[in-house]
Amino acid sequence: MTTTTVTGTTEGARTEAGTVQEVREELTVGTRKVATGGVRVTSSVSEAPVERTVTLREEEVSAERTPASRKLSAEEAEAAFRGRTVEATSTREEAEVSKQARVVGEVSIGRRVSEREETVRDTVRRTEVEVEKVEAGAPKAR
Repeated sequence: MTTTTVTGTTEGARTEAGTVQEVREELTVGTRKVATGGVRVTSSVSEAPVERTVTLREEEVSAERTPASRKLSAEEAEAAFRGRTVEATSTREEAEVSKQARVVGEVSIGRRVSEREETVRDTVRRTEVEVEKVEAGAPKAR
């Protein structure tokens, strides 16, 4: 960029003054993050029928009369003529189902960081200013 300024002097003579700038580009290298891919982990639920065989027990109570003919001792007769109740309960087993969730595997998501050096090459510009003395009466360069 060249700027020429014309100024007047008190004596009425005109002179030219100008400024020529020396300019240099500087190279600045920085960094920025760029997405390069990634990992998506999705969890979904699926169902599968399962079967288990279990043995179930059943007890049935019964009462059976059988004929008998024997003599009782006095103590046995005394006990036999007292009122008494005997109970027995029938039972059976039923299948009981319960579920317990267990962790059987895990997927970990992490980051591994590595660093590398890269050489950046580019071109920078600069102006070169040459100063030469001009003799009076010499033609002006353009």
